[in-house]
Amino acid sequence: MKRLFMWMLILIVCISMVVTLSLAGCKKEAEEVTAPAEEETAEEEAVKEEVEELAPKVVRVLAVAGPETDCLIENASKFEEETGITASIEQVARPLWGDRKVKELIEDSGIYDVVMIGGGDDPMWVKMKGHWLPLDEYLTEEEVAVITHKDYFTYEGHLIGVPQYYNFPMLFYRKDLLEDPEEQSAFKEKYGRDLTVPKTYDELYEVAEFFNRPPDLYGFFIGGVDWSVFLDYTYFMYGMGGNFGNLESGELTLNTAEQKRAMTALTRMTEFNPPGWETLSFFDGDQLMLDGKIFMYQNWLYIWKTFLEQKPDEIGMAPPTGDVQPGAHLGAFVAVIPSAAPSPEAGVKFIQWMMSYDYQKEQVLATGNLPIREDVLEDPEVREALVGIEVMEETLPYLSYQYTTWPGELSSGISEAIWKVLNGEMTSEEVCDWLQNTKFADREAIE
Repeated sequence: MKRLFMWMLILIVCISMVVTLSLAGCKKEAEEVTAPAEEETAEEEAVKEEVEELAPKVVRVLAVAGPETDCLIENASKFEEETGITASIEQVARPLWGDRKVKELIEDSGIYDVVMIGGGDDPMWVKMKGHWLPLDEYLTEEEVAVITHKDYFTYEGHLIGVPQYYNFPMLFYRKDLLEDPEEQSAFKEKYGRDLTVPKTYDELYEVAEFFNRPPDLYGFFIGGVDWSVFLDYTYFMYGMGGNFGNLESGELTLNTAEQKRAMTALTRMTEFNPPGWETLSFFDGDQLMLDGKIFMYQNWLYIWKTFLEQKPDEIGMAPPTGDVQPGAHLGAFVAVIPSAAPSPEAGVKFIQWMMSYDYQKEQVLATGNLPIREDVLEDPEVREALVGIEVMEETLPYLSYQYTTWPGELSSGISEAIWKVLNGEMTSEEVCDWLQNTKFADREAIE
């Protein structure tokens, strides 16, 4: 009996130990399962917070002062509402703009997410020397397809940037005087032909000469500050079908017949400039035209909207002059994302917004520049707003840009050459030879 009792006691103790150990194991297993789950949840929260912190909240844009940049700034709140990203758009003066473009796209300073380059001056050096992200790898095929003239901004199959708008110089003139019967009769008597809007450089000279009546009215205007007079020179050069370099050979072409004719055509037009033009730019020409002080000048499309608002019956618009073709310098701010951009994703979102239908249309109505999208150009409201759209479209096929990779240095040299002619140091022919054989001897257009 005692022996049976002892065996029962031992059995109960063993069962208790097994149960205790089992429960302890279950508890430990539960703790092991719960702990990783809790750790995983904490890691997910940490990653989520990190992603939120890393998500771009600001896009920094480098731009040059002007009405087109003003339009971006005025509409930036819409971009911010759509994306939650603050647009910090920095307007700088032209000399500083040139320096910062180089620092961002050559020296990789990494300050800006979007850099606006000049459509007519910068494409070649940015394509061949710049450090940029190919936008075709960030934009959809549909987004790329809407960009007109995108071949201007394509290099080795990649899209280097997206233009904000299209702009180019036009000839603005006093249509009230040109259409005056007495003026027409007097002009025909003097020159033996009808008074018409000038198309060639000889016609431009004659019309300016005829209407040059100082001090009340001057026949023409060219801004004399370096960057402005250089731009005017490009109009005359493109109007001859010329350029600064040969894309196939890479050689400079500064003393061709086209260059010499362009230099002659431009410098002789300064005979009809108002006093003080040497320190003025084309922006000053806007006010001179509004004040009725000049008969005509060539300037960018942005001013046409102002002329229509203030002088609709007095000022007309025509394609820029040229012996071979309209001298249409490609004007556009082109949005490029530097390779070192701190927030390239934010830069892409900004560009997508900039090229959207809504912004492109708003920009046209605000500035008078042409949109980069064909569908916006065909919008009935846009076509109604763009008075003279047919004349603009007549000029579009002739848009040209510099075939050089060092536009800043070239611009300075051309300006120096122009003043050598104006100061009587050299003839137009001599100064073009000096540019080619002395100033830029042994240089290539594409370096």
